[in-house]
Amino acid sequence: MYFFRREKVQCRYQFSLRDAVDITLLQRALTTALASAPYYTQRLVQEKREMWLEPNTEPCLVYHGSTMRNIPEQTNGYLFCISCEGDTVYFDWHHFLLDGHGVSPLFTSILEQYCNLRYGTAFAVQQIMCDPPYDMQAMLEEYPPVEAGSDAIRRDVVQTYEGALRRTRVCLSKQSLVEKALENNAKPVSALMSLLCMAMREYLGKEKIQYSYSSDTRDVAGVPHALYNCVCSFEHTVQLQAHTRLADLVSDIDADIKRDLQPQSKRRRMTEQMGWVYKVDQQKAPLRIKQRVFQMGEYIGGIISDFWLSYLGNPLMPATPELAQYTTDFGVWVPPDGASVGVEAASLNGKIILCIHNKAPNPGLADLLRKTFENEGVAVLEAEDLD
Repeated sequence: MYFFRREKVQCRYQFSLRDAVDITLLQRALTTALASAPYYTQRLVQEKREMWLEPNTEPCLVYHGSTMRNIPEQTNGYLFCISCEGDTVYFDWHHFLLDGHGVSPLFTSILEQYCNLRYGTAFAVQQIMCDPPYDMQAMLEEYPPVEAGSDAIRRDVVQTYEGALRRTRVCLSKQSLVEKALENNAKPVSALMSLLCMAMREYLGKEKIQYSYSSDTRDVAGVPHALYNCVCSFEHTVQLQAHTRLADLVSDIDADIKRDLQPQSKRRRMTEQMGWVYKVDQQKAPLRIKQRVFQMGEYIGGIISDFWLSYLGNPLMPATPELAQYTTDFGVWVPPDGASVGVEAASLNGKIILCIHNKAPNPGLADLLRKTFENEGVAVLEAEDLD
């Protein structure tokens, strides 16, 4: 999917550590971790009609600085990049190779090996293997594609903003969000989604808000150890008014999310979305033609939303208290593909960290989010517009 899209999608994790980073030790940690993680040591090869991954024999380097390098052109062909500056380690990757969960085992292993060298810890070197591809043809036979009608191209589509990309960061007390969700007999992610819908109504000046969110599908695809992209997306619309409160909409949002996340629903949705990628890739045509066909099909059947939420959870995999004590902060930045606003949510050290990419021109998003959360009793630890 992320190869056929017009824009390259590069994502970033950034971990702040308790001390300044030693780049020499980080290079040694990267080399040690990669020796037991062959999936990540690949490069993308393209010919006229095909593309594939093959082992990369070039050295994988750690770079100095916070500037995101162009992947793979400036990274020796690798589809990810490690860099550092001050007390922060930056992990960038090309979405073609990995999703958020797929990248976590490698970056966790690198941090563990760095701590072994820097602090004398005793983390083992984990063997990180990748499951083979899931059987897309079998999934298509289970859920045959429904052909789009002739009026599909004329359907109403949410009009998104495409302005300059700006960043906002908000940190919440995880405990206060969980308590508010329990109060309303809902999942924490449902409470978070409801609060974001309320904030977006005011921020975007719209009574009807369409949101989307992604869900991990490794379980329903039968590939629990997949490192490649393995997600599907759902979308819903809510109608709000100025006096709408959390209790007025959270039960409906919670019901929608719980229904979406049933195994059969996730498997069907994954087939609908990835089946199109599979069908395009099977065509005997040049890659540039495949990309054009994919873009047309994605427009007809794609998800365009006012905002999307990706709930990562803990970015460390496996998450351990031992490693967490060396990590003081975290951020995850992903371009808001297909929406005016993209919200990435992570959980670390008792905080819910929201890293928001925003293409709308309206000012004051951080203050508006703070007001919305605090009005509903969710403690805001930090709210700042970074750009």
